[in-house]
Amino acid sequence: MDFCEDLIAQIRLPDPADADPYPRLLLDGRGIHAGEGFTALFPDGWHDITLEVKWKPTGPGCWYVSTPGFKDVCPIGLFVKV
Repeated sequence: MDFCEDLIAQIRLPDPADADPYPRLLLDGRGIHAGEGFTALFPDGWHDITLEVKWKPTGPGCWYVSTPGFKDVCPIGLFVKV
């Protein structure tokens, strides 16, 4: 039987040693860049989202989901397809 299994990873906090005021979140061991898109799992299913960085606040809280309908969602902890 053939089937396609999606690989899933969780968006995580930056490395504690990252002293940048706008640290990159981590996904599967690599840093995420502003403007990157992902397919993320929400309670009602999978949705395509884009992540961006605000100038304020600094630190991991600068990251946000810029996709309409998901703007109040913190990306830290989201499960996404990789």
